[in-house]
Amino acid sequence: MVVSKAEFLADVRAARTDLEHVLAGRDERTLAETTLPGQSWTSKDLLAHLIGYDLAVRGAIADVRAGLKWSWPWTAPRFDAWNESQVAPRRSRSYAAVRAELDASRADLLAELERWPEDAGPFGPMTWDRQASAISWLGPHEREHAEMIAKL
Repeated sequence: MVVSKAEFLADVRAARTDLEHVLAGRDERTLAETTLPGQSWTSKDLLAHLIGYDLAVRGAIADVRAGLKWSWPWTAPRFDAWNESQVAPRRSRSYAAVRAELDASRADLLAELERWPEDAGPFGPMTWDRQASAISWLGPHEREHAEMIAKL
């Protein structure tokens, strides 16, 4: 479903608000140290994972701006290795540091997306399509992970 750029970005922002609401209901120690139910990661690890996705989208947009072919770094068979490459370096950091980086990575990504015109997003005319866009997963991905954290 094609929506306006403003609606698309509002949904991405709303997904972050949903995540922030879930995080606010838990203490830092739990978020930093408790393994998520049915998972091998903590909430802090999951936030590091989200940072990696924000940075990857910005990297793809940089490739588009440079006239290069872009691709997602997590495509098979590199998915698990790529995820670990984003999470592992942040494990030794405090929850507060990871959370600050998460906030900054999303602010930077949204600022980059705001720079693109309504009819010509970085991933072509379908950029703002909630189903067909190369980044249609941004909001749902964040909501999925907020649901995981909510189970703590």
